[in-house]
Amino acid sequence: RYQWQGNAGTHFWHAHTGLQKLDGLYGSIVVRQPPSKDPNSHLYDYDLTTHVMLISDWLHEDAAERYPGRLAVNTGQDPESVLINGKGQFRDPNTGFMTNTPLEVFTITPGRRYRFRMINAFAS
Repeated sequence: RYQWQGNAGTHFWHAHTGLQKLDGLYGSIVVRQPPSKDPNSHLYDYDLTTHVMLISDWLHEDAAERYPGRLAVNTGQDPESVLINGKGQFRDPNTGFMTNTPLEVFTITPGRRYRFRMINAFAS
């Protein structure tokens, strides 16, 4: 566990080589502040720890296999699918096989206002 003085908000940590980030070396850091100090607190009723969306690309091979001999990613590469908080599905276009993995679900109650924090972790 790390402890430090951080600016309030939604932050993102990641490896500093494109290939490590592509292989999933990243995550979210949320620094909360008391509602009395949050200038946006009037816009939502709930700021839940479960309402962080870390959206990332999913390439179905290790970065070193996809980009042999490289230290960074070529931009413009299309991922095979997308993950939300590490969860996602993929339909193989050649076989029609669909992975049977759970998708991320966010639970809300109608009529209530929730704060969602979104982070783009795409490496491609």
